[in-house]
Amino acid sequence: MSEIITGGVVSRLVTALPPAFFILLILNIGFLGFVMWFLEGQLRARDMMAQQLFDRCMEIALPPQHTP
Repeated sequence: MSEIITGGVVSRLVTALPPAFFILLILNIGFLGFVMWFLEGQLRARDMMAQQLFDRCMEIALPPQHTP
């Protein structure tokens, strides 16, 4: 039952929409992919910088103990 409804709805929807809608859909998917890629790179860089800052603060706060 759901296959009949889904198939009919999808085929009617595809034939009813203008081609410009599909171009817009592809552009939106590409734009969202670019935004996700960009943000992932920014977050990775921010994590690396925060880790370096945290490591340096720990070196200052807890100097290494010299044992004989």
